[in-house]
Amino acid sequence: MSRYECRTAQKGFAAGKAFVILPDRKEAYRQGNPAEENARLEAAAAEMNRTLMAGEKQADPAGAAVIDAEILILEDEEFLGAARKAIREEGLSAPEAVKQAAEKLCEKLMASGQDYIRQRCEDVRGLAAGLTALITGEAEMPAEPCILAGSELSPGQITMIGQEKILGILTETGSPTSHVSVLAGNYGIPYLYGLENLTEKVRTQDYLILDPEGEGVLVNPPEEKRREAEARQAEIREAREKQQKQAAGKKTRTKIDANISRAEEADGLPEKGADGIGLFRSELLFLNGTEAPAEEEQFAVYRHAAEAMAGRETVIRTMDIGSDKHAAWLEIPEEINPALGLRGVRVSLANRELFRTQLRALLRAAAYGNVKIMIPMIAAEWELDEVLKEIQVAAEELEKRGEKYRIPETGVMIETPAAVMIAPRLAEKARFFSIGTNDLTQYTLAVDREARGMEQYSNPMHEAVLRMIALTTEAAHAKQIPVAVCGELAGNPEGAEQLIRIGVDELSVSPAKLAAVRERAAEIEERIEREARKDRDEGIRSPAEGELVPMEEIPDPVFSGGVMGECVGVIPADGKIYAPVSGTVTTVAATKHAVSLRRNNGEEILVHAGLDTVRMNGVGFRVHVREGESVKQGQLILEMETDLVRERGFNPMIIVVRIKSL
Repeated sequence: MSRYECRTAQKGFAAGKAFVILPDRKEAYRQGNPAEENARLEAAAAEMNRTLMAGEKQADPAGAAVIDAEILILEDEEFLGAARKAIREEGLSAPEAVKQAAEKLCEKLMASGQDYIRQRCEDVRGLAAGLTALITGEAEMPAEPCILAGSELSPGQITMIGQEKILGILTETGSPTSHVSVLAGNYGIPYLYGLENLTEKVRTQDYLILDPEGEGVLVNPPEEKRREAEARQAEIREAREKQQKQAAGKKTRTKIDANISRAEEADGLPEKGADGIGLFRSELLFLNGTEAPAEEEQFAVYRHAAEAMAGRETVIRTMDIGSDKHAAWLEIPEEINPALGLRGVRVSLANRELFRTQLRALLRAAAYGNVKIMIPMIAAEWELDEVLKEIQVAAEELEKRGEKYRIPETGVMIETPAAVMIAPRLAEKARFFSIGTNDLTQYTLAVDREARGMEQYSNPMHEAVLRMIALTTEAAHAKQIPVAVCGELAGNPEGAEQLIRIGVDELSVSPAKLAAVRERAAEIEERIEREARKDRDEGIRSPAEGELVPMEEIPDPVFSGGVMGECVGVIPADGKIYAPVSGTVTTVAATKHAVSLRRNNGEEILVHAGLDTVRMNGVGFRVHVREGESVKQGQLILEMETDLVRERGFNPMIIVVRIKSL
């Protein structure tokens, strides 16, 4: 038995026989004349394209987007066109021409200043390997479920083999943000990478165990180890199936919606447990063709999704192209940093006729179902104003044409810190918010989410990101509009709990995750309710040992007059201050003299240490909690040097306030 440490792209556990895809096979290849070689190239490309198209129809949104990127590479003139030219003008064989074209394209990609563009080399080389195998007739297919292994793989190879035959994936090169990783994650397939000289260490039919959170990669373990691994794999499979059945019948206060990229994915969603469609990514309509989709084509797609949902909410995002999503027919200037350039709503407002065509199709589809329009990448109030004007113009055009239409509710995606900061004003005009946590994390933490080696910095659970989500939710609820989260955080077990505790109304995830997220939401809501009952039973405890002071006797008119809410004072025996209730820390004063908590029943509690101690600028105070942190009643949250407070001429009385609802 051999054991290897590898890096984890997708968590999970897998055991089974290996199927190794070998690069540069040495078997003799009989080269034909240029016409024959070109015919072989075209036949292989056509077969690859058919396989990818079929896989795209079966994949969930993120998987479909990955496969679509493979199709775009296959159709790129700099790839297949260069291979044709090499056959015609240089007399290369089809496999040699494909390899040369791939390397030349990779040279251009590697010259880019953007890490995520350079990473596409893995996809190009993997696609070239799969295409070469088809040309040479070496594209073998595993006869039974296996662990797929190779120096480098492409989404196309995974699609050709089929997710039902892949137990796990092991590669020499790779990354957590590669397209192979995205596809594996959406199929629920564990994926490890970083095994040097893989094809020398692993052979087809070797028995492998992939255990990312345990022993790493085991090659040909003893029989007892194999039996244990297969039993564990069967238990995981049974638990997943049981979870899906149990979740289907559970009701949750939090809506559980689906993210989709094609209208066909809406078929059967209500039966799968989706409360609605929280995100229909319309951009695939704009990325797949050689020209902009016509109004009728878009209308048919949107209407299909709306009718399939049978009255349930169908939120359709307007074209979110730009950055790493390019439409070949739409001219967007080359940018040093596309993530900060022309993308999302900026593209729409820069191409008004194109945008208006989409809006007319959406308004027409809204007459056939519960359609809502969502605008991506809003960062300024004027952008939303312009969008709302364009919707009115589109409605007027349909009115003149005598078309059946309805103006649906319009909401915005909160993906930038700018949008969070102006959320109260946006909430006055938008009818709902949807938080895109992937981009919000990127822009809040100044981390390119596609950059290799930056995984430790790109943390959607960062307290700053959670605070952004909390601020957005507070702003929305103040105007009685709902908040959804449609980023990856919604499908993360820990993330879902934080989001529900913050108070978001909807979680929108890939269809494959609906059951798991619904079950998780039900558990979280039940736990929150138990905690709330316990809080109600226990009430509010004193934050410190000492003498209680009635509200009217507190020597500060703001508190004694009940300006902030009902309160009580405590003359502390020492400087230790404890949480008077269980809840989530919503605010820690910069001057460290006050902490606000939100109870599970929504009530806000302020713990204020000392009177006028804000003027001490944090001197003499020590905070033990952070914003976004959950705390238990009686937990130490603050320490105050009471003697120092008195020396500075201030009163160290501790005030506990039930903050008024404004």
